[in-house]
Amino acid sequence: MKRKILLFTLAIPVILCQNAIAQTASRLVAEANWRNDGVSFQYSDSSTYNYSHSRGGDLTHPMMYDNSTTMSYDTGTYTNTWNYIKRYDANNNDTSTITQYWDNTAGVWVPFSNTLYFYNSSNKLTSMVTQAWSGSVWYPLSRNLYTYNGTGKLVNDLFQVYTLGSYFNTSQKTYYYDAITNNLINETDQDYISSTWIYSNLWDYTYTSANQIQTTTYKTWNGSGWDPHTKYINTYDVAGDMTYKNLQSYNATDSTWKDDSMHIYSGFVAHNPSMDVVQRNDTGTWLNVMQYTFSYNSYNQLTTATGISWNEPSAIFEFAAGDPRHNYYYGTYNPGEVSVKNVSDNGGSANVYPVPAQNIINVDLKWDAVQSADLVIYDAQGKVVRHWATPAATHYTSSVSVDNMADGLYFLSITGAQGKIVKQIVIAH
Repeated sequence: MKRKILLFTLAIPVILCQNAIAQTASRLVAEANWRNDGVSFQYSDSSTYNYSHSRGGDLTHPMMYDNSTTMSYDTGTYTNTWNYIKRYDANNNDTSTITQYWDNTAGVWVPFSNTLYFYNSSNKLTSMVTQAWSGSVWYPLSRNLYTYNGTGKLVNDLFQVYTLGSYFNTSQKTYYYDAITNNLINETDQDYISSTWIYSNLWDYTYTSANQIQTTTYKTWNGSGWDPHTKYINTYDVAGDMTYKNLQSYNATDSTWKDDSMHIYSGFVAHNPSMDVVQRNDTGTWLNVMQYTFSYNSYNQLTTATGISWNEPSAIFEFAAGDPRHNYYYGTYNPGEVSVKNVSDNGGSANVYPVPAQNIINVDLKWDAVQSADLVIYDAQGKVVRHWATPAATHYTSSVSVDNMADGLYFLSITGAQGKIVKQIVIAH
């Protein structure tokens, strides 16, 4: 697929050290996002993730969930927005991802797109087909074809669109590697125009002696050569942690690179930064723009990320309209356990209503086998506000008072012998 031009925006900080973090037995089960309105943080949207078997995922590893649902908030109303359903083969390869959108009028999920994945005998992804829903059947839109070299490195990503019963070339990305280090050193984009491949974009990479990316240079094709556009320059400390990420723009008038903006990372814990100060360059002077603070759990997974703007007249960081806050919630699991399944995959169901709730929430659990369950309600900050256990049964119902719970978003975690499921709860008195 075609890649967009690099943007200098906040990236989840754990990507700085993702190569150093092994997959853990802790997986992301929910996230909640806010935006500041100039006075306080207001709920924006949230997502929940449900898994089965030994699959997991987090912000730096593939999200191998069975189902994910996103809910948004607008002018006092909490609304379902998107629903994603994944399916897997016997090797835990993702074979399809169905995307659905919420129809408010009908109150149902409506199919939107379907992505199919195909693999070779080495479990390498060989093609990806995107389909759209016609109202009755899926029809193809596009596909990607992937080619690998002898060491298993991706060397070509061919993008094709489906028209009049056939696939036609549209664009491709070619990857080049250093023969000694096997590091990626170049990505070149081409567009297919009038039966000819035409260059479009290029990314060059250089590395430190420790094989960490030192520079990323983006260039565009002018018809006869490559024009420099933007460049990232990374700086690391002796521990290998990235301390600076500088974005420069190329000035074609005097053929020089000009400082644009900078990320300054500090307070590393297990190679994860606890702070990121963003600055911009104004005619040679670095000025603060925003400060992000991060926290992590014992698995070194990001739990909170909060941005606070720089107030230039007061020369302090203070919250302003548009400042973001993100919370991430996790559940532990056994990566080697293959018998644990999601409740819905075992013929069971969990229903929590009404949404939003005013005074009472109703919980309705149906199981395919007699079992007990542990139920926990926690708020969007991760604080437990209710905790109880159900008796062993195939069907459990309960009405829980929420009179003394503040308006807002909550999560109900249900853990039984058959697995774990997380439901969103919205309270609006």
